Amino acid sequence: MEILKILRVIIYSLITILLSFTACSDKSKNLFDPTFENKIHFSLSEKNYLMEEIIKRQGQIFVDSGKYMLRFTTDEIRKDTILETFTADFFQMSMDTTFQIFFSDTIYADMVIRRDSVGIQEADIAKGFIDFRFVNYTNKNAFFRLIFPTFTKQVGNTIDTLSAGGSILPNQTLTYRVDLKNYKYRISINQPGYPAPGFWVKNIIAIQNGFLGDSIGVFSQVEDLELNRMEGKFKPFNVGVKEQTLENALSRDIKEFIQNVDFDSVLVTLKGFSSVNFPVRLKNFSVKGIFNNGSPPVILHFGNRTSIDTVVPRNGSIVLNFDNKNSTIGNFLSKAPDSIRIFSEMIINPFYETGEVVSNDSISFSTVINAWSRFTVNDAEWTDTLEVDISSDSRNKLKKGKNAFFTIYTENKISFESLLTGLFVDSLYQPLFYLTKDLARQNDSTLLLYGAFTDGSGNVIAPRFQTVTIPLNQSELEKLSRAYHLIQKFSLSTTDRRLAEISAKDYLKIRITGQAIISLLGDDF
Repeated sequence: MEILKILRVIIYSLITILLSFTACSDKSKNLFDPTFENKIHFSLSEKNYLMEEIIKRQGQIFVDSGKYMLRFTTDEIRKDTILETFTADFFQMSMDTTFQIFFSDTIYADMVIRRDSVGIQEADIAKGFIDFRFVNYTNKNAFFRLIFPTFTKQVGNTIDTLSAGGSILPNQTLTYRVDLKNYKYRISINQPGYPAPGFWVKNIIAIQNGFLGDSIGVFSQVEDLELNRMEGKFKPFNVGVKEQTLENALSRDIKEFIQNVDFDSVLVTLKGFSSVNFPVRLKNFSVKGIFNNGSPPVILHFGNRTSIDTVVPRNGSIVLNFDNKNSTIGNFLSKAPDSIRIFSEMIINPFYETGEVVSNDSISFSTVINAWSRFTVNDAEWTDTLEVDISSDSRNKLKKGKNAFFTIYTENKISFESLLTGLFVDSLYQPLFYLTKDLARQNDSTLLLYGAFTDGSGNVIAPRFQTVTIPLNQSELEKLSRAYHLIQKFSLSTTDRRLAEISAKDYLKIRITGQAIISLLGDDF
C-alpha cells in the first residue's frame, strides 16, 4: 500500500509539471508575437531664415552697416551717345552780288559768304556744297575761276586748295556746284573784313572783248553742310532727339519681388556726362520704362510733368536725383521694366558761346538705383526645397500608421506676415499632399504666419510665436511614406499695407515635428 501511495504522488507530480510546462509555452508565444499600438515621435525639419538670406539670394541686395538695413542697389550702368556728324539749317549761308567791268575785261573780286549767327573759325567738313548761279548779262562769252583760300585738303603729299572754273555763254545763266566733302576750313586773317567770319571766295571773271559797264551776276548758297569738327561762335543748334537705353538691373533676378514692393525710400541717380566743349541743353528730357514683351511703356512723372529741361556744362556732368518726393520713381520701379530709356532733344551751345565741338564727342548717361528696406510688400514670394530624410524601414512603418499629426512651431521676427505653403512631393517631384492646413481659416493648402509685433513706425519690438497642430489621416500617412521633398513657399505681405522697416538680421524660425500611432506586429520585432 505504501508503494502505491508513492507511485500516485509521483504520477500526480509529473502531470502537474507537464501541465505547467504547456501553459508556460503558450504564454511565451504571445510575448514574441504581440499585436498592439505604439506612438512614435519624429522631427521633420528645423530651419532659421534670416531676412538678408531670404532676399540676398536674389543677388542685388546689400546690407548697410549700423542698423543692418537691407539696401537694394545696382551697379552703375553707362551708355554713350556719339554726336557723329552734325548739321543745322543755320549753316545755310548765301550772298547775291553783281560784278561790273571798270578798267579791263577781267574782274578780280572777293566775296565772303557769311551769316551773322554763324562764326566758324575752323571746321572739318564731312560733306556739303556751295552752289553758284552765274548770270551773263552780256552778249559775249565769259569765263570764271573761283578760288577758296580757306578750304584745303591733303592730296598725297601736297595740300590742295579748293578751286573751280568754267565758261558762261552770252545772255545765259549757269549753275555750278562746288563739293566741300572732306575739306578743312580755317578762317584767314587776310580775308576781307577779318575778324568777321565767313567763307572767302576769290572770283576771277573774264568777259571776252568786254568793256566798261559789262557785268556778271553771281549768287552763292551754302547747302547741306555737315561737320565732323567745328570751332567758333554760333547760335544754339539742335542736333535732334537722342535716346539711350539703360538696363534696369533692379528687375533682373528679383523682378517678382520688386513687382510687389512699394518702396518708401528710393533714390535713382542719373548722371549726365558731356565731352562737348559747349554746354548742352537737354530739352524735354523724359524717361520711359520699356518691357521686352512689348507691353506699353511706363512713364516717369516729374511732379505733374512727363519731362524736364536741364543743362550739362561743357566738358562736365550733372547729377539728377529722382525720389518719391520729386517723381513717381517708386511706382515706376515697382512695374519692373526691363530697361530704362532716356529721350531728349540736345541743343549745343544754348548760351551762344565760343568753343569747339567734335563729331566723336559724346553725351553719356549712367544710372544707379538704391532702394532702402523701408517699404510695404504685397504677396512677394520665395521658395525653399527641403529633403525629407526618412529611412526605408521608417517608410514601411508609416504605411501601417492609423493617424498622426504635425506640429509647426514658428518664431517670426520679420514684420511681414506670411502665407506658408508646404507641399510634399515624391522623388519625381509629383505632388502628394499639403503639409500646411489652417483649420481656423478653413484652408487646406496655406497657413497664415503672423508678422512680428511692431511699433507705430514699423520697427519690430518683439517676435511673434505660433504653434499650429495639423492632423494627418491614414491616407496622408501612406503618402508621407513616399515623400522625398518638402517644397515650402512663402508669400510675404506687410499687415494692412503699413510701412515696415526691415533689418537684415530679422528672422523667421520654423520647426516641424510629428507624432504617429503605428500598429506593430510580430514581424516588426
